[in-house]
Amino acid sequence: MLRLSASILLAFMAIFNFLHIAEPSIPAWLSGLCAWLSLALLFTFTPWRNLLQFLVLAGLGAVLLFWGVSRGASLVLPNLLVQNNSLLVMLYSVSFLRLVAIPAAEAGALPQGRMAFLKTMLGIHVLGAVINLSILVLVAGRYHTLGLLRRDTVSLMGQAFSAAAFWSPFFAAMGVALTYAPGAQLLEVIAYGLILTLVSLALMAVLAGGWRLQKVRDFPGYPMHLNSLIIPTTLAALVIGLHVLLPTITVLALVSISSITVVFLVLLLRNKQTAWPQFRQSLLDAAPRMGRELALFLGAGVLTLGLQTLLGTVGEFQLLKQFGGVEASLLLGGAILVSMLGIHPIISISVVGPLVLPLQPNLELLATLFLSMWSLGVVANPISGTNVMLHGQFGVSGHDAFRWSLKYVMLMWLLSSLVLMLLGAGLAK
Repeated sequence: MLRLSASILLAFMAIFNFLHIAEPSIPAWLSGLCAWLSLALLFTFTPWRNLLQFLVLAGLGAVLLFWGVSRGASLVLPNLLVQNNSLLVMLYSVSFLRLVAIPAAEAGALPQGRMAFLKTMLGIHVLGAVINLSILVLVAGRYHTLGLLRRDTVSLMGQAFSAAAFWSPFFAAMGVALTYAPGAQLLEVIAYGLILTLVSLALMAVLAGGWRLQKVRDFPGYPMHLNSLIIPTTLAALVIGLHVLLPTITVLALVSISSITVVFLVLLLRNKQTAWPQFRQSLLDAAPRMGRELALFLGAGVLTLGLQTLLGTVGEFQLLKQFGGVEASLLLGGAILVSMLGIHPIISISVVGPLVLPLQPNLELLATLFLSMWSLGVVANPISGTNVMLHGQFGVSGHDAFRWSLKYVMLMWLLSSLVLMLLGAGLAK
């Protein structure tokens, strides 16, 4: 009953958010209140150790918040309720895509060779950009059944999937980047992210296969077909098109509304009789499914608000004097090191954002930095959601997954730094 109530509250979180978009007089904090009430119910049926990260983040944020208030800052409760709310609604909405965008598993032997490697890399990347971890569950499950979860397959899955964070509007990273770099233009951020994506995919191919892909002649690929990409590409085109037509509506809102709408329409087209039962079941299972993300982002919201409140009372204090490509490179390196300690990239982003924004930086460069922090941070983090899923469901060691991708992370930091410096120099002109 408590799980059901928590899931229903998440549905109302989305409903109130959509109503606020349609009619701004409806307060946005109603949506945030539903999220916090759902989290409160999660504590009643979720082991506390699974929510420890929330307690640490929220506790630190509360200390900073009250410190700021003691120095004269004002505390507005609705600000706490709406912090990261649009981001959570987006995560909730895109979680339904797993109902329609996961390709059907196939039996039989796996294809092998260079083309199988490239198709697997691109397929995981594109599908993961829309349906998130669901694609890894599907691919890793097939490899696990055949005893093929080894260094080359695990590394490819983690790296190809995480590279989607550089550009995908359906990835949590984009929502975070646009939230903590408010005003950044989506199309420009995607364009910069695609540059980093091409660099990362090329690096993956060279590291795994050599300059001529001679090392992957026997690579066991996952069967990917063109029709598997129809829904992901359609959704991406829909969001970008709506953003051009309706620039006043936030990207997070467009992603949320488009995802829910497309999912329900596809379910209806496939089978009218089963459409609602499938959608309803996914709705009622939402709280256990996204409990980790709910706790993480609400906790990060408290930390961000606390940091902003305290920084507003300390006058001219600034850790940085300016923000350009060099500063972005150094901050990216620091975020990667912090991720290696098991700290989620959202924490680095939530700290860096309030420190950099007073410098009036180029917002597209800042957002691109945040995407890079997320993409490389989740690979470098031994206990990231990706590695925890692979360990929990398939027994892959998080330490091994981290160690196998360490060379990729270090080289990608250097290449990302070069791209960020070039972007910084170009945007400064």
